[in-house]
Amino acid sequence: MNLSDTFVHTLYTLKSGPIPEEVKEEARKCLLDEIGTMYAGAMLLHDNLSAYLDMFSGDEATAVGFGRKASLQNAALVNGMSGHAYDFDDGHRFSTVHLGSAVIPAVLAVAEKENLSMDDILRGIIIGYEAAIRMGNCIQPGHRGRGFHSSGTVGTIGAAIGVAALLDFDREQFKSTLSAACSSAGGILEMQKDSSTMKPYNIGRATHDGITAALIVRAGFQGPLAPLDGDFGFFKAASDTCKPEVLSLEHNADYNICGCYHKPYASCRHTHGAVYAAIRAVADNNVNWRDIEHIRVDMYGQGIKGHDHTDIPSIVEGKMSTPFCIAMALVTGKIGVSSFSDETLNNPDIVALAKKVSVQEDVEMTAQVPKKRMAKVTVTLKSDETFTFQADYALGEPELPMSTDDFRAKAFELIQTSGRTDDEIEKIIDMILTFNGNVADLMKILA
Repeated sequence: MNLSDTFVHTLYTLKSGPIPEEVKEEARKCLLDEIGTMYAGAMLLHDNLSAYLDMFSGDEATAVGFGRKASLQNAALVNGMSGHAYDFDDGHRFSTVHLGSAVIPAVLAVAEKENLSMDDILRGIIIGYEAAIRMGNCIQPGHRGRGFHSSGTVGTIGAAIGVAALLDFDREQFKSTLSAACSSAGGILEMQKDSSTMKPYNIGRATHDGITAALIVRAGFQGPLAPLDGDFGFFKAASDTCKPEVLSLEHNADYNICGCYHKPYASCRHTHGAVYAAIRAVADNNVNWRDIEHIRVDMYGQGIKGHDHTDIPSIVEGKMSTPFCIAMALVTGKIGVSSFSDETLNNPDIVALAKKVSVQEDVEMTAQVPKKRMAKVTVTLKSDETFTFQADYALGEPELPMSTDDFRAKAFELIQTSGRTDDEIEKIIDMILTFNGNVADLMKILA
């Protein structure tokens, strides 16, 4: 077998076997997390995405939070963009992919159209995550080094394979779906610079094109023999640091969805370790933020560039700034969906405290990436007293997981932005965590 066959064998084997209940429970948490981010993102991007939906007709799948349906791919695109709008969706630190916003909208849309069950959805989510994580692990860090946004590129592969698993494709269809997805994969990191608002488009397009890749195979098209490792295959185009052994079932027979992180803060993941350490340094020592003279952050080098700025011209830049996120957390006590606004961007207390934060590389921490993304925060008071806390892992990593209650509280806050009543929100949360029926019944309450 070539490497493409090896990868397909891994995915098809995991898809065809019995999936452990604890893995399904993890998939439910990922689904709840993503539904919450969709609701909040739909409110944030409502005008623009409504204008996009108005350009098309269709009623195949639900655009969550918009009270309407759309064509299959456009519903998925809108849900994917909504899911990533606040940068509050899940991810994986080794593959550097935001998985939920790429995979779940594709699986939900197709499951709704095909009238499938919750068990089908969970299988599609689990295998879609598997494909994206393994592929991301394979081609990083060279993929990012070439300027690719893996949530767009590898996310397309995850979405397509998730749909293939959902539709119970055979082995050859799986391989052709992989081929189509590799050809469709795209997304550049430049989209998140210069106050751009198009970073979520990379993910929305991934879920849109992932569906198309699977359905073109369902229509009867067949891919090449070696879409990954051929002379002009995906590996050659995508990276110069491929690790193909991670695609093999013999290398790792576990379900990688259990290694995902989930975000307690609505900001770039690179800010989270420092934010968590700052919160702990202050809370553990009963420090009042008004008494702070300086905050020093020592962290891994990959998380500094593009994240150490203290001039914040936009909400997008605020989410990417470690100093700003630390200052907001200490001044307001939270970094939720409502935290990033023009008001907080111009809050004099937050702005002043952010200016007191400096970020430096610790080369020993840099050497730990991606195994660990560490951050040490030293808070110096005006009295010259200092307090330090080191976070080996950010809150929400599998080594420091959020509890089920944490997931529920996060989802509640996110869905609350839609104007739903408390009872309606609790019903949605309970249904996602316990429901085993037809997906159409679930989507009716999510519209």
